[in-house]
Amino acid sequence: MSSSRSTLHAGFAWGIWLAMAVAALLFVARYASNVPSWDDWDMVPTLTGNQPVTWDWLWSQHNEHRVPIPRLIFLGLNGLFGVDMRVTMYFDVVLAAALSAAMMLTAARLRGRVSAADAFFPLVFLHWGQAPNLLWGWQLQFFASVAGACGALLAIAGAGVTLPVRRAGVIAGICALLLPLCGANGLGMVPALAAWPLGLALLPEVWTGKTATRNSRRLLVVGLGALALTVLYFVGWEPVPYHPKSPSVYQSLKTSVQFATIGLGPATRDSWPLSGLASLAVLGLTALLLARTWWSNQSERARAAGLLLFLAALASLALGLGLGRNGFEPRYVILALPAWCAVYFAWLLYGGGSRQWMPTALALASLVALWGNNAFGLEYGRELRGQLGGFERDLASGIPLHQLVHRYGPWLHPHQDMAERYLPMLKQAGVGRYAALQLDASFKAIPLDLQPVRTALLTWSDSTARVLGPKPELLFRLPTDRWVTGIRLRYRYRSDDGTLPYIGIRWKPSSQTEFVPERFYKYSPTGDRANWERGTWDTVQDSATTLTVWISDTVRELGITPDFRPASFRIDELSLLVPER
Repeated sequence: MSSSRSTLHAGFAWGIWLAMAVAALLFVARYASNVPSWDDWDMVPTLTGNQPVTWDWLWSQHNEHRVPIPRLIFLGLNGLFGVDMRVTMYFDVVLAAALSAAMMLTAARLRGRVSAADAFFPLVFLHWGQAPNLLWGWQLQFFASVAGACGALLAIAGAGVTLPVRRAGVIAGICALLLPLCGANGLGMVPALAAWPLGLALLPEVWTGKTATRNSRRLLVVGLGALALTVLYFVGWEPVPYHPKSPSVYQSLKTSVQFATIGLGPATRDSWPLSGLASLAVLGLTALLLARTWWSNQSERARAAGLLLFLAALASLALGLGLGRNGFEPRYVILALPAWCAVYFAWLLYGGGSRQWMPTALALASLVALWGNNAFGLEYGRELRGQLGGFERDLASGIPLHQLVHRYGPWLHPHQDMAERYLPMLKQAGVGRYAALQLDASFKAIPLDLQPVRTALLTWSDSTARVLGPKPELLFRLPTDRWVTGIRLRYRYRSDDGTLPYIGIRWKPSSQTEFVPERFYKYSPTGDRANWERGTWDTVQDSATTLTVWISDTVRELGITPDFRPASFRIDELSLLVPER
């Protein structure tokens, strides 16, 4: 290729990188809010000094995740720049830009020049379809695990060319060692990734391409260390009780394919199932290409095996998500991306005469999807900013705490108690606009008679329910309709298997014949399990748990679901909260 043409390609690719990076930063500046959302709240006690940083806290479960590395990065960034939920959002953009740049530089070194097709990397890392990740501070967790995966991929792709194979194996092993510290989304990739350095150290050299890595202690240490940490991850680990389960093997496989497909952005959902079939074809051909290369080219066995194991690592993650998650969840775009980067490098290295065909096709596909991805991101960003912007305005105008939680609950956290108890921490710490937070005045509690009018799949005696079936219910009825601000439930819970509770509360007026989803609230420990077990850090936990639901609604009947597994559930108090006159 002539020098002028090569310069034109480099200018195009790096121009796309710069434009995408700047656009992503502007997107965050326009639509991000300094309002904790969902998992962000679990960081508030530590950010405000109400919870010390201990190893016990760092290692404690966050839903199904153990996330010491994301927590430390989160704390470090907010300590450096001040407590602001947008700090990690900007960090994620910078990290995504750095990863895409590293991919472009590696591709150029392997090829000997920059290609216009290398614009694929910024097009998939930095489009606005990443909005659910870019506009949520806690998604630092996903970016941390993806950074580890990409670090391993870059080492594998450069093995024997830009890096000695042994050093590449050590780097990939270190990345595998760090992934379990980034959550279950990192853990799912570990076994296959750890197999590469272990294979280099343990297999005969004829299997690894005579790379002189046999019996390398460093490779053994990082590979075995990653597997040991994977085992340690599950010591004392408990599954989250309310997570859905896949109904069939077919559904699990379908979800796994959807996960892989959405790696190119949420726009791929519009062309499903064609996009899924195309994804399966490309990934399958890539696996065959790598297997053929390993079989026919002994000098490339180490690298081809590494890339094949990398695809296996992403397949393992996809199958894990397929057991009960939504494969088309937009947040998973960033998690699935490394698989497509591996496809790019596999064809760049081993595609022969068609080596530029697949990278070019991927770049064109990402360019075509850019419009749909950005349109999705704009819609998401506007809705999010509209809701959280409304919260900020109501906060500044002095709307009381319980009304803020009631109005914006679904955008703050599915469990109202998180925002209700942690917002005052932000006020006390003088964070941003939270100094204007108007704390609630006292409410009058009107106790209900603890004699249910109906029970189902449980026994009831002395204010205690003994759960017998999967859909138990306690139904209480008021004499007349009554408008209330909230419902307070104080209970003691013990399950037969020692797991954590799931509590459901439903209410309805007499004008409504059946309970509806809009008048339903569920509570189950989410997020930082250590925070839940010990009580929130502004209270002292005793033997009972208090749950308050702010509803500002009319109530005639009230139904309680005391879990769906064998358990003992004692109600100490069930009260309606109304304003003091």
